[in-house]
Amino acid sequence: MKRYIFLIFGITALDQFIKFWVRSTLSPTDYIELIPNLIHLTYQENRGVSFSFLSNLPDALRVPLLTGVSLLVILGLGYYLLKDFARLSQLDRWGFSLILSGALGNLIDRGFRHSVTDYMFFHFYETGFFVNNLADDLISIGFVLVLWRGLLGSKDEEG
Repeated sequence: MKRYIFLIFGITALDQFIKFWVRSTLSPTDYIELIPNLIHLTYQENRGVSFSFLSNLPDALRVPLLTGVSLLVILGLGYYLLKDFARLSQLDRWGFSLILSGALGNLIDRGFRHSVTDYMFFHFYETGFFVNNLADDLISIGFVLVLWRGLLGSKDEEG
């Protein structure tokens, strides 16, 4: 369990470091090519959740709502991991640890900055898709791991 706790806090710290670097180095007009015609590095603040959903709510409602929901999800997932850790497959442990890391990273942004720093602009040539961050990617990858294990229907080696 110790390695998963280290993983959660280590990746959360990495996420916060990257976001700090982006905020202190880039402007919203910067576009730095990482992978040609696929990913650019940029700087945006997302006041809502995915695809800026709920970003237009007044701060007095939006900040406590999004921070509170995020905190409840993190506490629930953390409780589940602590309670059932020994029974979880290694794939589930990794998946839930990545989800928790990403959720913590975005919670820190929402709680202290009232918005989430996004910096990876995904596009295909001239067609733009979305801008996200490491925390968002961790949540997505973790979800896929947990879903994959669930679809496989069996537990892998514990670890």
